[in-house]
Amino acid sequence: MSHENGKEYSTEEKRGRPLDLSRNKVILEETLKLLAEKGYDLLTIEAVANQSKVGKGTIYRRWSSKMELVIDATRLINPIEVSINKLNRNQDLRGQLIDLLNLLFTQDNKKYQKAINAICNALNEQLDQGMRDAFYWSYRNVITSILQPYVKEYQLTDDDIELIADIGPALVMYNNIYVRNQSNNVQYIERIVDKLMMPIVLKQV
Repeated sequence: MSHENGKEYSTEEKRGRPLDLSRNKVILEETLKLLAEKGYDLLTIEAVANQSKVGKGTIYRRWSSKMELVIDATRLINPIEVSINKLNRNQDLRGQLIDLLNLLFTQDNKKYQKAINAICNALNEQLDQGMRDAFYWSYRNVITSILQPYVKEYQLTDDDIELIADIGPALVMYNNIYVRNQSNNVQYIERIVDKLMMPIVLKQV
């Protein structure tokens, strides 16, 4: 075992041993578990390594920091890609917006919600920016693609699209984190779309 820049590397790792990709999922899953249990601030690479039964060097070869590890771990359970594939594009605009928010936020994925809550409570500016880059733009691209056929008809501006994109996740996550009332999420999402998102499209605000 050798040390460079405060990191531990095994002899095999130093010689450029190919990465065992099967370990990645184990490491990411253990990161999520510890994140949900301890929160971001108390999460350590050493604890992840111990839980994953790997050396710290194995983790540092894949991720240069705890922040990168956490962002990749949350990508593992990111529902956006799954939601895109399930979304019924044959519906009208209202139906697509409701379905997208339901697919993203009403799934029974307690691990994801606990991990996201831990990140939200971290109040770490760099982590917040990293999560925004990782998730916000993916979601924004989906919303933009849904709205694109209606841009000309309703004269939607970039500001309109940005506001429509922000409203749904902001209110649903606020409701989940602070109000903690997920039992009526479906009805809540319909109200968000009907009273806030569609009026922007129809220029009724």
